[in-house]
Amino acid sequence: MRILLTILFFCGFYATSQVCNPNGNIVIFSNYNGGFLNINVDVNIPNLKIGIVSYEAIEVTLSGPYVNNITGIEYAGYNNGSNTVCGGSIATTTFIGAPGGVTPNIEFVPPVTYNDPNGYLFIDCAYSCGTGSQGGCNTAAQVYDYFENVFAGTVYTHETQYSCWMGTQNLSDGGNCCAAPPSPSDPPVAAFSISDNVICVGECVNFTDLTSNSPTSWLWDFTPNQPNSSTDQNPSGICYTAPGTYQVTLIAANNDGNDTITQSLTVTGVETAVSVSGITITAAASNATYQWINCTNNLPVAGATSASFTPTVNGSYAVIVTQNGCVDTSECTAITSMGIDELSANDLLAVYPNPSKGIFVLYDRYTLLSDQVLTVSNLLGETVYSTRITDIKTSIDLSLAKDGIYFVTVASNYGKLVRKIVKE
Repeated sequence: MRILLTILFFCGFYATSQVCNPNGNIVIFSNYNGGFLNINVDVNIPNLKIGIVSYEAIEVTLSGPYVNNITGIEYAGYNNGSNTVCGGSIATTTFIGAPGGVTPNIEFVPPVTYNDPNGYLFIDCAYSCGTGSQGGCNTAAQVYDYFENVFAGTVYTHETQYSCWMGTQNLSDGGNCCAAPPSPSDPPVAAFSISDNVICVGECVNFTDLTSNSPTSWLWDFTPNQPNSSTDQNPSGICYTAPGTYQVTLIAANNDGNDTITQSLTVTGVETAVSVSGITITAAASNATYQWINCTNNLPVAGATSASFTPTVNGSYAVIVTQNGCVDTSECTAITSMGIDELSANDLLAVYPNPSKGIFVLYDRYTLLSDQVLTVSNLLGETVYSTRITDIKTSIDLSLAKDGIYFVTVASNYGKLVRKIVKE
């Protein structure tokens, strides 16, 4: 048996005027000597909970206009023998006047829910609102925390004293102790989101801090990207210029500690290399779509949407490649060797059958003469037929012309191409 304290704290020593939380629903009475505790429920507190702590047995009488608001009663203490120190004999803790349907719960020295070096490890008694050593009893903060956990509510008032309970305790008189335990200290739990975890080379992303427990500082690491760090809470406009998988790390901190989290960001590139064979340029990218452009005016070349491209005139050309959802453009490639020396008239076109009864076919060998004008003239230089080349094969109908020699002329980017044909 622990030695009882000899310093007595008499009823009324504390001023009874404190309401800990006007929206609370827990009323606490704590002492050492137990006794006769008469509680007058004269305040309309919905879902009212009553918490009582004592070392000696206690007789609790509940009454008042709002007594039926009580929905829970919890006693925690030592209470292992009859109480004869309070002007009568109380064999064990009892409750009188509890509302129907409410059964008081009596706990024998339950463990505390808040560890305090100045208080006991089990709920057994409490008599002071002080913060120093409680001589084997509990601190007010331990009692406060215990009942808030048991009832899952908040404390309305707490009345505490050392000596026996006597007389009537009106809830309207308030309490004398609102010594709640300090708020728990929580280090941050780092978290963040990325506006897009998969981007294309040259695109920029934004980072949003989602850290919990009120961080006060942030350190972002984007290495090896430039810039490679930031102390903003929500960095934005961070751009990536090379393909690869990048690690982004956030260290979030507050006064209680720090936390670190890392996420991956994938930057997808496009293959823009090209090769040249003769006057044909070929894109190296596979599983892609292509659009060749004239670098002189940056306009697309009509119909040039294959991996390989053969220009019809000298110039500088590039290809726009769309690959894996990303778009990029190759460097410009100069083609300067085109001309009759490179491709003769015989190389570029053929006309057959020759001679013919009147129907000839012009064959555009390399599909380089599309949209060019074709004319047929007689020996006098008179034009007898004209059309535009729209396909690899173009029909020439001279069935109404006189038999004789004619000249097929195409004014192309390679100069004037002339072929002689004979109608018989």
